[in-house]
Amino acid sequence: METNFNVKAIIVDDEEFSRLLLKSKLEEYCSQVNIMELCSSAREAKESIQKIEPDLVFLDIAMPDKTGIDLLKELPELNFEIIFVTGFNSFAIEAIQLSAIGYVLKPIQNDLLIEAVGHAVQRIQEKQENRRNKVFIQNILNPDLSKKRIGIPTEEGLDFVSIEDIIRCEGYLKYTKVKLKSGKTLLSSYNIGEFRRLLENYNFYACHKSHLINLLHIRKYMKEGTILMEDNSYVPVSKRRKAEFLKVLTRI
Repeated sequence: METNFNVKAIIVDDEEFSRLLLKSKLEEYCSQVNIMELCSSAREAKESIQKIEPDLVFLDIAMPDKTGIDLLKELPELNFEIIFVTGFNSFAIEAIQLSAIGYVLKPIQNDLLIEAVGHAVQRIQEKQENRRNKVFIQNILNPDLSKKRIGIPTEEGLDFVSIEDIIRCEGYLKYTKVKLKSGKTLLSSYNIGEFRRLLENYNFYACHKSHLINLLHIRKYMKEGTILMEDNSYVPVSKRRKAEFLKVLTRI
């Protein structure tokens, strides 16, 4: 299965051999699936899902303490695709089939794994396309900056964030680090010039060839030509832009 679309995924199985075997098969046959973590219990998986926000979860049903079904019941939202990887060939499989959720029986057959992943990836792509379209409609109908959002391409796909939540962008090789109010950093495949083009009309200023800042998130400007941002980072202002930048500050 060859595609440039990458999917963030985790594997949940109490058996180490099963986790490693599935990871190996996915790396060999489903290269677009990026395994972020291997979890040995429902408790580990819950923490991982909340932290990583995966697109896809490979989930064993029968686990000690809590089952895969117990895990799903505990989550407030299921914003990811599920592929059950299980030894059960019983009523559980009938319930999975009726719900159009993917599953693979153990021992895993390569062709069935590839098919299940293909269906899941297609649904994930459709969700992102729908989300992209919704963001477009939202942006075009709302002049209010606080409601405008931007789709930021990363290795895992597209992250949609509010423009006002971006503190700054920093050029990094051919990529861009996007710093958010939440403390999260996104590494985008867009270069800094692309972000400059997209954001300069929304209170962003290119104070340096490698830095684009949100003027509304400035905490302090030092006379030597350094800006303290709300994420406690220090950003330089290039010498040739100091005079212009000072004028911009008076208009905030």
